[in-house]
Amino acid sequence: MLSISDHCAMESLISFEMARDSILTWMRNLGEKGRQNELELLIQNTPIEELKNTLKVTMSRSEGITFWNYLLLGFNPDNEDAVAKRFECVRSFMDGLSSMELSFKQTFDLITRLSQDLVTFPSDQLAWIVEHCMDGMRQGDAKCVGWKDLLPSALSLLLARPRFLLHGIFMEGTEFRDSTVRSMVTMQWPATILTPIADMFKSMNLSSAEILTVLNKFSGALQELSPMELPALCFQLFSMCSTASQLIIPLLALENNSTNLDSIDSYSDKELREAEETILHHLNYCTMYKLTEKHLAIMLRNFLHMPDVILTPFMLSAIISMTSINRDPESARISHSILLPFLRNVIKNNEEERTLAEYSVWYRDTLQRKQVDLQQVFAVLIDQNKEGKDVITPGLVQLVFYLLKSHTPKMHALAITFLTKFIRKRFIFGQGIVKLISEWMIVYQDQNQFSECLTLLSVADTYTVSECIKTIQSVMEHMQWLSGEQSMRMMNFILPLLKISNRVRDALIDVLCKAMSSSGIQKRRMAIYGFCMILKQLNNSNAVRQSSSATSFCTQHSISGYSIMTQNTLGSRSNPQRNFDMLTLEIIGMLRNCLQQQFEIRCTLYENLQRAVELNAKLVPHVLQVIDWHFRSFFETPSAEDAGDDLDTVFRIRYDQLVSSSDDQHMVLQLKDNLGRLIQFVANCLVIFERAPSGYDTREMNRLIAFLCGSLGGQQIAIRRHSTHLKCALVLQQLNIIEGIISHLLLSSKPQNDAVSQILPLFNQHCKLLETLKTLADSSKKAHKQLKQTAKNNSTSAVNLTLNGVPVKSMCTQPENIWDLAILDKLLHLLLDDVVAFAASQKTGLLRSNEPLVRYVLSVTAKRVETIRQEPDYKQLAYSKRTFKQLTDITKIIYERCIQRLPEFWKNFDMQSSALAAQCFAECLRTAHETYPKKFQDFVKTFDMASIKGSRNKEAIYIVQDVLDEFMTEYSSDESIHKDEFIAKVPICLLESLEILLDHIDYGERAATESFTWLLNFCCKNEILNSEMGMVHRMLFVQRQKTHLGPFFDGVARQLGLVLGVQNEDTPSDSVELNLKSISTVTAESCLQHLYTAVQKQLTDVDYFVTKANNLNYKCQVVPEIDQIYWRGNLDAMDRSICTQIIHISRTLLVLTNVCIPLGSSMDGLMKLLIQHFTCMKNLTKHYIASYSSDASIENIRSTKFELLLRDVGKQLPANIYELITYIEANTLDEEAQQHLKKRKVEAERAKVLRETRLIPKVIMVIEDFNKHIILLSKKTKCQNRLTDYLHLGTMRDFDIKSTDLRAAIERSISDGRNISTEDSTVGDPDPDQDEDEEEDAQSTTYPEEIEEEEAVPVVVEKKEQRRKRATSSEAEDSQPKRKRGRKAVVKPPVDPQCNDTEESTEEQPEATSKPLRTKKDSKAQPKKRARASDESKTAKKPDVEVDKQTKKPTKEVCKPEEPVAKEKTQPSRRVGLQRASKK
Repeated sequence: MLSISDHCAMESLISFEMARDSILTWMRNLGEKGRQNELELLIQNTPIEELKNTLKVTMSRSEGITFWNYLLLGFNPDNEDAVAKRFECVRSFMDGLSSMELSFKQTFDLITRLSQDLVTFPSDQLAWIVEHCMDGMRQGDAKCVGWKDLLPSALSLLLARPRFLLHGIFMEGTEFRDSTVRSMVTMQWPATILTPIADMFKSMNLSSAEILTVLNKFSGALQELSPMELPALCFQLFSMCSTASQLIIPLLALENNSTNLDSIDSYSDKELREAEETILHHLNYCTMYKLTEKHLAIMLRNFLHMPDVILTPFMLSAIISMTSINRDPESARISHSILLPFLRNVIKNNEEERTLAEYSVWYRDTLQRKQVDLQQVFAVLIDQNKEGKDVITPGLVQLVFYLLKSHTPKMHALAITFLTKFIRKRFIFGQGIVKLISEWMIVYQDQNQFSECLTLLSVADTYTVSECIKTIQSVMEHMQWLSGEQSMRMMNFILPLLKISNRVRDALIDVLCKAMSSSGIQKRRMAIYGFCMILKQLNNSNAVRQSSSATSFCTQHSISGYSIMTQNTLGSRSNPQRNFDMLTLEIIGMLRNCLQQQFEIRCTLYENLQRAVELNAKLVPHVLQVIDWHFRSFFETPSAEDAGDDLDTVFRIRYDQLVSSSDDQHMVLQLKDNLGRLIQFVANCLVIFERAPSGYDTREMNRLIAFLCGSLGGQQIAIRRHSTHLKCALVLQQLNIIEGIISHLLLSSKPQNDAVSQILPLFNQHCKLLETLKTLADSSKKAHKQLKQTAKNNSTSAVNLTLNGVPVKSMCTQPENIWDLAILDKLLHLLLDDVVAFAASQKTGLLRSNEPLVRYVLSVTAKRVETIRQEPDYKQLAYSKRTFKQLTDITKIIYERCIQRLPEFWKNFDMQSSALAAQCFAECLRTAHETYPKKFQDFVKTFDMASIKGSRNKEAIYIVQDVLDEFMTEYSSDESIHKDEFIAKVPICLLESLEILLDHIDYGERAATESFTWLLNFCCKNEILNSEMGMVHRMLFVQRQKTHLGPFFDGVARQLGLVLGVQNEDTPSDSVELNLKSISTVTAESCLQHLYTAVQKQLTDVDYFVTKANNLNYKCQVVPEIDQIYWRGNLDAMDRSICTQIIHISRTLLVLTNVCIPLGSSMDGLMKLLIQHFTCMKNLTKHYIASYSSDASIENIRSTKFELLLRDVGKQLPANIYELITYIEANTLDEEAQQHLKKRKVEAERAKVLRETRLIPKVIMVIEDFNKHIILLSKKTKCQNRLTDYLHLGTMRDFDIKSTDLRAAIERSISDGRNISTEDSTVGDPDPDQDEDEEEDAQSTTYPEEIEEEEAVPVVVEKKEQRRKRATSSEAEDSQPKRKRGRKAVVKPPVDPQCNDTEESTEEQPEATSKPLRTKKDSKAQPKKRARASDESKTAKKPDVEVDKQTKKPTKEVCKPEEPVAKEKTQPSRRVGLQRASKK
């Protein structure tokens, strides 16, 4: 049963519901019918509480927006009571928004409706709404964020309002708006509502400064969000950014966020990838129409030297996503891209940082971080792409193409590595990539990286590349008209496909067949190379030819040169090697024709076919069948059946098949074949055939080679009566034949036979032929001269010596050895090893003790190893495992048998052989260093077992150092070290080897530091008498920078001053003096150049870090405030390190500018170094001007040692430079004065003066430019101790005329003029204009007063202590810079009677005195004329009086010495040190 109170409550609730429904119904009816007055009257009569209750109930329901709309319409904005009542409802509405959970649509509709009427609200009510919205922000309720749409509208309305009263204080709308924005930025934002806050700021009209402040605050909060929360917030932030400088702020914050997320496992990789993909999508969408690549590039160039910022997976992806080539890969042109070249430059800087950090300990310490491993970054991007995330795939591939098109090998390696990995995981892009690269390979024929890239792609993913049939066919079509070498380079990427694609193989055979029939030799060589490469890879599984159909390329029967019977026999189906035999016969049948062609074609065939046979032994029977008859054709001897056991069997080599001549004088020679190469090729085939002797009878070939060994080894080779040129050609053939026979003996040698015993007689014949060749060389020159003289006497054209149609100077050239690396390896083992597996030890004794043989083999080995570096690109020896193996084997035997015991070698055997062994070792190391740089560590481990961890033996570096120490102990004071060719070669080759080994020692290894210590001790102990050994200083300086910090080079410069002489001997020295005996007059010049190189590298590093500091300063301005202290500390540390390094460099230059460096290249090097130094200091000053602009700037400058830098060198170094300029001018002019007048060539002297002084104006300009920027910095800092106090004031040299120099110049000019006048009178009276021109060229002046008088004026010859500046003519002045620096007055001892005479002579020549003092304006206005004797009366009237006044005072100064005589002793002569550097 219900109580009475319950009944009352129930009735009131029912009545309220009925009332609410009636209000809603009435308002809806009135509103829909547009009865506005009645609606206003209804709301006016309804109590406010009823309206508020109805609003709260209906807000969460569907009819809430309807009620809210008609409610706001019912308030009359002109009625104060209605406005107050409306505000009460709005307050209730705002409270309901913060307490009720509404959907986004409901909230948005309600807020939007209220925003429409905000314009009618008074200012105080709008201010309340703003404050209420800010309270909602502080609450941080993510479900109630209606304030984000209401607050911007209210603020924008208040901004346009005039002054209004708020809390009893009058306030402007602008002031209220600014204070509100400031309050919002300074408040603590809850992480749950960051996205609504960003959306709110985006809709507000913020200024650029406010946007930067808001973005910085968001950047600090981004690092706390999860990956799922980032995309929505990033979209709001990207939309807020209108410039590239604003966009970089959230990007940097996101980069830090992604780094943190990568370091933890709170989120799965899938979540991270999806968030990143969404962010990149928003970034692309928000910047597509607002920012161009140019805008972004202008901003991003501030990070050009900060690879650690740009080269991260996210930042790379972000930049690539904003490129036009990524947005529209089909239509956008890659050449119009700006961001991709920027990224390429950043990558280039990163790779340079990695390289420079390995060679400079200062660079590593200043870098403050490790370099970016770009391979790892690319690996992350590839992994992100393998799941089909293609947001940046087009732009990423185009970036790699940019790297591939660059001209840096490191960029090529990065691009090729990326593409090989990318195609394996995203093979769907393979065909497009291969097509583009193949097109560039055809277009850019001078660049090898494209063919190399395709070759590695073909090896890495053969199946993907083999599917690009159209591209391959296009490349093959171009091979028919391109050059032979380019075609061979392009062919390399097709060869790996032949194993799996018969179609590609048959198409290549068709192209090669066409090339074989070409008339060009290069085309046929290309065909031979291609066919041999096919043979090398053939086996029975990949030799099946396509059927003879309409689509087939060629058939075996139509191409093969064999008979049908032979083909049917080998092609029977019972033959298990049927396919292999058939295709091999077909190809060899086409190669058979090459044996009848030119000399170059035959040599190419022997070389490539031998390589194919060595790698595919199954080819031997077929190859021997073709080569046998060709080999027999060079000999005249009966067959084995006809000869029987006859010991006097006729055997003769048919030299006419090798060399012939087509004229009577034997001046037109034809080389047809090289029998030596053929013998070596046949010997290799026979050795391989003996392993499985089946398929062919080789007895006749063995018999012919045995006859060759007997006929050449036992007797003197007879040379028929021919002309000298033909004899030379025959001797060269015989030398190669002997070398081929030796190759056969080595290959066929076994412990059971005597093949090795026949080598020494053959080599003796070889030596005799070499002597004969030297004799024939002289005869050949004489015969050639006689032939030319005869032709000249007979008035006929001289006949040139031609070889195969090519003119040559002589046939008696240095013979070319035919031994390959395999033969040389066997020879070295035979001569150097105690025991070899292929010969008995008792038979090798004579060979090992034969000094000429050992020398010859070592010399040939060094030359052959050197040729590896010179091989053409198409051979791709850098990827040849076979060549690498042969090189390591040769290096191992040389190192173990020669280098390790080199002292014993030169003491007990021969110094020449020791020098050749050291040279061979150096060539092996250099070849491995240049050809196999990535495998060099493996290369060293193959011959140096001590380099393997755990070994107790000495490493190769220490072995070479010990050998050098022992050599210098024995020969350092011996003059033979620079007079004897081979004694001098030993230390040079060992130092070259040591330099290469040190280049591959990591800076962190113990050997690096110990090597520097050894080099320093080596230079301190040994006096070097050979100038070429000066390279040890380069090694010392490189290792110093690699392993040590602190001052060092100033001590080297000071010691150079002890050798070359110094200008001021009173210069104080604070550093510890070095005592390098290696620096002497012999090595001073090379040491100076190496010192220049070392200091130049330091300056380059410093200049790079100055630019890096500018980039870091920009980053300090865009990072969040919480990180600015950290980055500013890094910037100060970098500045401090830069200043410290420049202080060391400046002290080195301070010493160098005091050294009497010889003029020429050495002085030019110093001048260029000074220009670079002051340019670097100017850039550092500009960095300080841009970085330190606050009141505490001077403290920061002091903390970074910049003020210390200025105090140390600001005045001293420029003062030394001005003294150095005086030294240069004095030495240049003195050399002119010392020459005899008749021998002087004025034009040559003028050119020399300009050459010696051409860099002086540049040096002065950079000094003054540096001073200008220091003045600007001093004004900006406004410190008590002005920075300008440390500067050296420049010397004004425009009108700094010394009276003593002027008098000497006048006297010298008069004397020169008298001499020229005398010479002219002896020749005759030439044309006046011509006379004037000649005198102007001579730069001497003839004065009328002196021609009138007959008195002889003595010629003034200057002493070294009395150097004066020559008076230059106006023509020379025009060519010189306008700004000139004067010298100090040269001290002269007083002369007794000359003073009056000098005064008289000066008064007698007024014209001569007034000419140097003429102003520049007058000299330009008046023409240059020189008076002749006939014009004396016209020119000698008025100037006497004028010049007398001008010369009276200077004449007295001439008579009076400027300084006491006692000071003359303190002026040292500046002509000390080395002579002028010779011009190369």
